[in-house]
Amino acid sequence: MSILKILEDIGSDTKRGHKLALIEQHKSNKQFMQVVKLALDPYVNFYIRKIPDHTFRFLSGSDDSHKTLDWALAELDKLSSRQLTGNAGIEHLSRILSELDSDDATVIKRIIGKDLRCGMADGIVNAVVEGFIPSYPCLLARPYDAKNIKNITYPAYSQLKADGLRANGIVEGTKVTLCGRSGREIDMLGHMEPELIELAQQFSYHCVFDGEFVVVDQNGKVIDRKTGNGIINKAIKGTISDEEARQIRFQLWDVIPLEEFKKGVSKQKYKDRFEALIKAVNAVQKTGEDALAEKLKGHTGKFWVIPYRIVNNLEEGEAHFQELLGLGYEGTILKNYCALWEDSRSKHLVKMKAEKDCDLEITGYNPGTGKFEDMVGSLQMASSDRLVEVSISGFSDDLRQWITDNIDDLIGTIAAVTYNERIKSRDRPNVDSLFLPRFAEFRTDKTVANSSKEIK
Repeated sequence: MSILKILEDIGSDTKRGHKLALIEQHKSNKQFMQVVKLALDPYVNFYIRKIPDHTFRFLSGSDDSHKTLDWALAELDKLSSRQLTGNAGIEHLSRILSELDSDDATVIKRIIGKDLRCGMADGIVNAVVEGFIPSYPCLLARPYDAKNIKNITYPAYSQLKADGLRANGIVEGTKVTLCGRSGREIDMLGHMEPELIELAQQFSYHCVFDGEFVVVDQNGKVIDRKTGNGIINKAIKGTISDEEARQIRFQLWDVIPLEEFKKGVSKQKYKDRFEALIKAVNAVQKTGEDALAEKLKGHTGKFWVIPYRIVNNLEEGEAHFQELLGLGYEGTILKNYCALWEDSRSKHLVKMKAEKDCDLEITGYNPGTGKFEDMVGSLQMASSDRLVEVSISGFSDDLRQWITDNIDDLIGTIAAVTYNERIKSRDRPNVDSLFLPRFAEFRTDKTVANSSKEIK
């Protein structure tokens, strides 16, 4: 059975049990597992997001002298190792695709896109073969409540809760990898890399810069999240223009040694890491604390330190939150000086915001009626453990049409939802729902939904 046929079989049913059974069935297939590894391993990148033009010479199942998939998988190493980069890398990928039959070429395209298009994420694979796909680490904040806020000790940092797309800039000498929180590459067409290399030279180790990508207008002002993330998502898909890539900026709030990042825990306290980051940014951009404070008004550099304030008690923290809320920002995050960087939802970070949000998996859809007959009426969405389920509607006409046209590809992907409260479901006693849920955006940077424990 061809690899593409296996992937199509896995994607033919959205149920987790179906996918687990087929992965179990094919886990001894070395070629299949190599494809899965190359596509899902967050530390394997090919530095090409847009599939290049290529001459299509061989049909699936033809007897022509096309190259094998094993040959193509071996040739991809020249891209992941950066033996071939830039135009040479693009030409190499074009040649690989031209030498394969159509089915194997499709598999290679999915590997390059880091998406096997069958609803198979690292968690499902690791449930069958433990530890096969390394998890991509991410430090997250806990939501504000009476229990979590008691973990904050003062003085503490109160930082702007950035309203963009979470990102990392991994710098190893002159090699820069930009990626989202799932490890999926973000291709900004070479913009920002020189600046990050210069910033990383301020440190004695390979760096991971942690922060958030935002998009600015011609005046350097950060634009709204929905529009901005739409542009950044083009960089994930490989369809961004040079002009759009130039608009992206990096709000930084942490720097972690790459070696510690891969282990999922740091040794330095946050105060030391944050002060080192501020010092490095100031050295490169030759700015001071007053200039950093002014960054809320407009931005000229490719990156900046996240605006922050040191607060001495909860009252000062709440005042800073209300101040930024009044300026139209989403909220703040309180961070302890002693916080280590760790791959977890840390008790040392608490986010303060007016609305709640969560990321859910699209599990199905309800057909439309009336005006929306023959279209998607609403999306069925659920937490990763299926203990929170909700149906989302209220789309604009253009978005509804796009969802309808792409519904097969959307099943199994992640979308962000804003809501007011988590509530009990009316007709399912063991499943909760959400009060006033609203669609926010598709999360192309995530592959796993929030669990019910993460949804407050």
